[in-house]
Amino acid sequence: MSQVFNPSSDNPQAQSSIIDLSKKARQKLRASCYNDARQLFAEGLELEPDNPYLLSGMGDASREMGNFEVAEECYLKLLQIDKNNLFALRGLGDVYKKLNRHNDAITMWERYLHLRPRDKHVMSRIADSAKVLLQFERAEQMYQSIIQFAPDDRFALSGLADLQHRLGNDQEAIRIYEKILGFGGKSLHILTILGKLCWRVSDFDKGEVYFRRALEVDPDNPYALYGLGNCHRWHKRYQEAIAVWQKILKNSEGTQALHTRMGDAYYHIGMKDEAARSYRRSISFGRDPFSLAGLICLSVDIGDLDTAVATFFDLVVADDDPLYQLDMLSRRLLRTLPQPVMEAFYRYLLNSHGKLEADLATAVRTYC
Repeated sequence: MSQVFNPSSDNPQAQSSIIDLSKKARQKLRASCYNDARQLFAEGLELEPDNPYLLSGMGDASREMGNFEVAEECYLKLLQIDKNNLFALRGLGDVYKKLNRHNDAITMWERYLHLRPRDKHVMSRIADSAKVLLQFERAEQMYQSIIQFAPDDRFALSGLADLQHRLGNDQEAIRIYEKILGFGGKSLHILTILGKLCWRVSDFDKGEVYFRRALEVDPDNPYALYGLGNCHRWHKRYQEAIAVWQKILKNSEGTQALHTRMGDAYYHIGMKDEAARSYRRSISFGRDPFSLAGLICLSVDIGDLDTAVATFFDLVVADDDPLYQLDMLSRRLLRTLPQPVMEAFYRYLLNSHGKLEADLATAVRTYC
């Protein structure tokens, strides 16, 4: 009669093999050799399917490989064996987060915190998922709880700063991000965000400082280049703005907003052909009211009224709110050109072959 294998403590050879497999698998896991680790954990689980260490390791390796179904199965089985297993609770929460099941993830992590209340890493996970669920008050409370006992925790501070940014509390976000920078280092991400936030609160000089610091870290960073160009543009340093923005175009086709602003900058320094090309490049990305308005002003300026009329139909007549677009266009024309030039354009428009709706035609006449 053949002997039936029973992986128990009275089988020293089997236990030794399991321990050896577990050690080797953990070494592979720490070395990020997840496939090798998973194979070793699987061998161990064939010998002892309910081994908590092997189940935990198999769950971790599978999770890191993106095999969330197997990872979930391992963690759930481990929780059947030990409902308070910390590794399973934390790991299962991480799996659910990856699957965008944030409510389920928070449930697992809260069970974990009940057993280990001051694990700031898991607390940050809960706050991050709460933020995804738009539970901003809950997220802020969790970040603040971490900061109470770990005031310099970068993850909590970064999460809180991002939350303040989302809520429109830009000055508070700036304060927190600057605190993080005070710890040392040169975080490109934080520097570019600070530049954008300072721009939003109209602190253009400080924004320029942060964009320049970001470019010291990454000279080709498109976000910092775009932001620095905007700072130059605000100070009417149009040539400097164009020079900075052209660096972006060396590595990419740029964005619609970039080409629109380049068109404006070229127009301000009298480079009208380049301005027209930039406006048309912007429009090639899709309909853009700002570029269309710029092209109209440029066309009127150089006396190309037929192009101005055709573009007027694209901007104003085709819009859902033509009277609003007419008002915006007229304000821009008056900022750019003498009033008699605008009036002459509108008279030409009214006499052109294109027909305007009665309400719009009446509105145009008020500007003549």
